[in-house]
Amino acid sequence: MKRTTALLTVTTLLLAACKPTPTPTDPGATTPTAPVTGKSLDLQTAPATAYAAAQQFNTLTNPANPDLDPDLKTLMGLFMPESGPMNLSLDRPTQIGRQLLDRVTGRNKLSSQSVAGIREPLPTGTVTFKADGTLERSDQPTDGAVMVNEDTGLRVEAKWRVNGAPTVWVDSGTRYDHVKNTWVPVQTEVPTNASGTISEKGTTRAGATFTMTPGNCLNTFGPEALKLSAWAGRQTNAPLSMNLDYSWGAQGLKLKASAQHTTTQNAGSVNVDLSLDGTTANRCTDTLTFTPSGATLLADLSLPSHKVASAVYLRDVRNIVISDAELRKQNFFQNVGGSLNAYVAYNGNNILTASGSIADGNDLDLVPGDQVAVKYVRDGKLVEKNLPAALKDLSTLLSQ
Repeated sequence: MKRTTALLTVTTLLLAACKPTPTPTDPGATTPTAPVTGKSLDLQTAPATAYAAAQQFNTLTNPANPDLDPDLKTLMGLFMPESGPMNLSLDRPTQIGRQLLDRVTGRNKLSSQSVAGIREPLPTGTVTFKADGTLERSDQPTDGAVMVNEDTGLRVEAKWRVNGAPTVWVDSGTRYDHVKNTWVPVQTEVPTNASGTISEKGTTRAGATFTMTPGNCLNTFGPEALKLSAWAGRQTNAPLSMNLDYSWGAQGLKLKASAQHTTTQNAGSVNVDLSLDGTTANRCTDTLTFTPSGATLLADLSLPSHKVASAVYLRDVRNIVISDAELRKQNFFQNVGGSLNAYVAYNGNNILTASGSIADGNDLDLVPGDQVAVKYVRDGKLVEKNLPAALKDLSTLLSQ
């Protein structure tokens, strides 16, 4: 009996070992489900829906909201007792992409060499607002900055050189020098490993950490990687938090950004996840080239009554090179190939989908997208147009 049991066990293990591991399904290869009339949001009502969502967001983040988390309300009262709603916009992280594109196309080239001009160092030392109304200054610390308000018990502290990390200088445009009667370059000192805290009467109310790998061409094409994490209210189950994780390596560019805000009864969040796959050559020169092979963009916004989710999948991208020289050519996208699957969903139902080959079709305009089928509901009817026609239609609608 024991021998039979052992034999069955061995046989089962062998069969399990021989069973092939299933290949994960790529969501980018699946055609999204088309919108449904009467179920999906009619895009004719999209502007009004967006306005309602914005109003709900403002209510959720307004310091006067009675639902606001008590710990967060205490922190906000220290800095902005009469202010309006908070801004959780991730526009600044997404500016990275626009800045990189500007620099690749030559519209925003910056010198990577140190030049004579104005240098703006990171602030150091301690400033104390005394309870009697006087101001006291100290040169310490030399590797950070501290601000103390004895009347409110507020203490703001920044450490610029965590674990002895160096700082770097970043080009920050130009400024007019009235003495020299000319424009001079400006450089700003930036940390590579920093942290900061805000405390009130000994209780830490907010914190942030920042790390950056500057690489060899920080001033021309940005850092190789950076991470930012911040929270407010309290560190455990923080009512307000934000994270940013960016990298540009040999195999492509990745960006993840998120912000969350919770009240005592509700919650709101926004998330962006971008993966641009491809190969980079000559990254630190004016002949930078990026050859994309695919891309994935996932973004969502969640509010108590409004939930928007979107995804864009580009696969098997070919015959396209992003560089200063290539972008200047006429009909840049003429020979591009690959496939697109994308959707936008509202409260669980797709309101817009796009699917098809991104290669140019048989028309004569040399603009790709005429093989991409875009579907959405408008005026109570399911509409299907190719990409150029849909973009024209939607731009007219959303401009209202």
